[in-house]
Amino acid sequence: MEGLEVEESTVYSHIIQAAVQQTDTHLTITPTVLGERHLPDQLASVTRISPDLSLGHVTRALCRGIVQNLLSMLPMRQLQEWGVQRVVGSGSALSRNEVLKQEVQRAFPLPVFFGQDVDAAVGAALVMLRRNLSQKES
Repeated sequence: MEGLEVEESTVYSHIIQAAVQQTDTHLTITPTVLGERHLPDQLASVTRISPDLSLGHVTRALCRGIVQNLLSMLPMRQLQEWGVQRVVGSGSALSRNEVLKQEVQRAFPLPVFFGQDVDAAVGAALVMLRRNLSQKES
C-alpha cells in the first residue's frame, strides 16, 4: 500500500490556517529542543495539555513559544535601555507565517513592521550596525 502524497506547501497552509482560527491557547510549548547557548540544559517541553487540544492549539503555542524564547534572550527592558522604538521583523519564517506575525505583535509593546523579501540576517546586521553607531556617538 502506498502513502498519500501531499505537497509541503499545502500541509503548511492548512497548519497555519488552523492556528489563525485558534486565536489563543493555554497550551505552552518551549521549543528549545537542543537547548540554547546560554541555557544548554533547557530542553523542549509541552505543558498545559487539555482535552480540547487541536492542530490550531499546537501551532499557535509553538509560534508563541518561538517568540517567547526570543524575548527570553533579548528582554524588553534591554530593548528599552537601548532606545529601541520599533521592531522590524524579517525572514521567510515571518513572511510565510501569519500566526508568527500575530505572536510577535502580541509580545512586543512597540510598533512592529514586517520587511518584504528581506532575509533575517539583514535585520540582525542592521541592529548591530545601529548599536555600533550609537556607541561611537556616546
